[in-house]
Amino acid sequence: MARIPIPNPKLDARAADRAAGVLLGAAVGDALGVPYEFKATLSDDQQPRMIGGGLGPYEPGEYSDDTQMQVCIAQVAATGADLRDPEALDAIAANFQDWLGEGASDVGNQTSLILSIAARASGSAGTAMRDAAREYTAGNARSAGNGSLMRTGIVALAHLGDAAAMAEAAVAVSALTHPDPDCADACVLWCSGIRTAVLDGNFDGVRAGLELLPAERRDKWAERLDEAEAHPPHHFTNNGWVVHALQAAWSAITRTAVPELSPAEGGFPAQHLQLALEAAVRAGTDTDTVAAIAGALLGARWGCSGVPLEWQRAVNGWPGLNGADLVRLALLTARGGSDDAVGWPSTPQLPSSHSRFAIPHPHDPGVVLGNLTTAQGAEPVDVDAVVSLCRMGTGPVLPGTDVEHVRVWLVDQQGDNANLHYVVDQAAREVLRLRQEGKRVLLHCYAGQSRTPAVAAVYSRLATGTDPKTALKDLRAALVNGWHLSAHPELCNAVYELTTPAATGGETAGAVSWRNQAHDVTAGVGTTVVSTGLRDDAAAEQDSLFSVEPDVDRMPREFLKEKHAISRVRGLLLGLAIGDTLGRAKDKLPTDGPLRAGVSTQLACFTTEGTIRAWVRGHHRSLPPAPSSAVWHAYCRWAALQGLQAHRWASGEEMWPDGWLARVPALAERRGSAPATVAALAKGVHGHVEMPTTSRGCHALTRTLPVAVLGAAHGSEPAADSACRIAALTHGDPAAQGATAQAVVLAQHCLTGLTETQASSGGQTQVRQALREGLRALRGIGLGSAPEELDRLTAVLEEAVAHPAETERLVKLAPDATAPSALLGGVYVAASFPERAQVAAALSFAAGAPDGDSVACVAGALLGAAHGVEALPVDLVSRHELAWVLDTLARDLVAQLTDAPSGSEYDPGWDPNWWDRYPGW
Repeated sequence: MARIPIPNPKLDARAADRAAGVLLGAAVGDALGVPYEFKATLSDDQQPRMIGGGLGPYEPGEYSDDTQMQVCIAQVAATGADLRDPEALDAIAANFQDWLGEGASDVGNQTSLILSIAARASGSAGTAMRDAAREYTAGNARSAGNGSLMRTGIVALAHLGDAAAMAEAAVAVSALTHPDPDCADACVLWCSGIRTAVLDGNFDGVRAGLELLPAERRDKWAERLDEAEAHPPHHFTNNGWVVHALQAAWSAITRTAVPELSPAEGGFPAQHLQLALEAAVRAGTDTDTVAAIAGALLGARWGCSGVPLEWQRAVNGWPGLNGADLVRLALLTARGGSDDAVGWPSTPQLPSSHSRFAIPHPHDPGVVLGNLTTAQGAEPVDVDAVVSLCRMGTGPVLPGTDVEHVRVWLVDQQGDNANLHYVVDQAAREVLRLRQEGKRVLLHCYAGQSRTPAVAAVYSRLATGTDPKTALKDLRAALVNGWHLSAHPELCNAVYELTTPAATGGETAGAVSWRNQAHDVTAGVGTTVVSTGLRDDAAAEQDSLFSVEPDVDRMPREFLKEKHAISRVRGLLLGLAIGDTLGRAKDKLPTDGPLRAGVSTQLACFTTEGTIRAWVRGHHRSLPPAPSSAVWHAYCRWAALQGLQAHRWASGEEMWPDGWLARVPALAERRGSAPATVAALAKGVHGHVEMPTTSRGCHALTRTLPVAVLGAAHGSEPAADSACRIAALTHGDPAAQGATAQAVVLAQHCLTGLTETQASSGGQTQVRQALREGLRALRGIGLGSAPEELDRLTAVLEEAVAHPAETERLVKLAPDATAPSALLGGVYVAASFPERAQVAAALSFAAGAPDGDSVACVAGALLGAAHGVEALPVDLVSRHELAWVLDTLARDLVAQLTDAPSGSEYDPGWDPNWWDRYPGW
């Protein structure tokens, strides 16, 4: 019966990076060891270099037979072939013969003899080679050379989905020239190590591979691995023997310490690859082979991105391949022989939908900033070198020119870069090298809006000493084609951490620095809430939210563009409303008929509508949005509907209050008291954060919860800032403002903290984790939050984990109708009932608090944000009188923040009715 191979698993970005590193790692190790083969052993203070020479002689960076023979295998493996099949083995054997006939630069004695005998034999190439190898091994006691182990890495990539098939293939490919059991075992162990390193990112697979060996040989190999870990690489002097070659490589890997991450001081874990390869070369004797063996496993562990760019651009060899070609062969093998949907890695040119641009770097006009369209286009760019920070096709960069091209593996997605700091640092230093050589450089990524400015900012620091805040500010001003760096907090972090000296206490100053940049950036314009006496006017708010400073410290993300975002935002608003209604009724609702909204829900509607109108006004007047002033305007409209005394803006024939929300009858009905809010509206002058009063009621918090959606779009810092300002419009107590900011940031992290899969599957630990992440963010930004308040919130969260859903505990935490009480009670409830199926029970429990409507408002918003609207009790949502209003507001808020339906001063937009619904005057 024919074997049915298990397909290779689909690799995520990190695993693909590691797969891409296998053949490249082997080649750079090979090229590094070439100059020192069978020469005097290097001492610890001698630095191996890719200087060429050796037995070839070789050009600098040129690899030898170790990688050349692996390429012969890769050319077959990259077609998706099962390397156990006779046809695949025949093809590999034929490639070996072609390689030998085309003038192999170096070849081992055993391999040379076997290939020569097989070339004269009849039958298929694979059978002839295996027969010759068996005959040679039977008559020679010293037939266990390292010639098959040095080329085995690519075999692991061909069988990532099936360890047993991988072991069989390793033995079969080894047997073409080296059938000795020691050779077969060594190839199985090393392939097992590479397979696990690619899939799991660790070195555990070498020892795990013992289970793939014949039982009678496992103990012997376990002892050999123990010996390798106990002695330095040069201890294994007979490394032409496969056992010593493996031991020397394993010793170099396991005995080389992995550096700690210390970005500003140049310390990166991925440097383990370079340090271990240098240790392998210092083993002496067959230096290129030991380093090639080690390099395949190190590349599988640390990835293509862990290989120094200097080595990547230097490596080359038969049959005219460079580093990018080796990566392509490895990726095709790992992908079962197929390209992805856009033809990568084989397509000559990747598609790009962005308009071309070429903008001089603001701190060095010799560096041109662009995008993929610029690099692939036919229009000339006056540069001598190109540094590409995105995937590229196999075709030439800047067609028709002869420029130096540096390719960098850097992915523009959160969590997809295992070696992010190292790669950004390497890329910036490559730009610096090229400029020091007098070359003009095009620096680009796919869109030129995130990776490009990040690397450009680090280059500014290296070349001119410009601090990261200034560099990013100037780059943002220059890159008028778009700026998406704010959506990539990891990349933002890396910029600051690479350019800021390390601090004491276990955290780099860079990590602290980016979190505190908002305080530094805006210290001169009074934007730090509560503690610095913040102005509550539109200009100050504009400075805080949308100044020309890059928002790198505010951790925004493109959450609202994700397909499940609408459900989360709807869940937040409707969860707030259902909680409000249940709490007011003390969980005793009528059995039929509509469910009445409370005053918190009414005010939250106007908070949302005011926020939308702030953005409409900002777009049409080319001004930064000012949410607090627009929300005050919205509260005055609510007051007018309620028949309360408040300021009126319209006169003459103008309708007041305007906008579609003013046409909703339920919003004109009295649904409870909000004394502090009504009193402030009656005065006609709103409050400021620097004007403390004793008003700390819960409505400051409950009505402001929709501001969490701004946090999902623009980050925790501006959301907390706006929340404090909106609370201060009517509630002057700093504790109320602080609790409001804290609630908004926690709700923001519930919105963005869970993946769609986690939310739909229950998300128990993820809800609590989202709350913890929100607390961590609050400690980082510090706005409106005293340390003791955050300590108390942390304690409440842990109480909920240890003692969930205890009525006495809830009463003690939330004893009154104040904002701090509502927050503590709401967090306790949400963390006590974190599962998707528990939302109804959570709201019912919250309604039993002394001020049940405020506690249930907060709990409903947090859980609705975390799990989405589908998790809310459908019978309650369907009966709620304002459900359709909240649903519309949620959708419109997301649309406004992501798509600006009403357009702008120069753009009519796509919805001609948007201005009538949300007037931005």
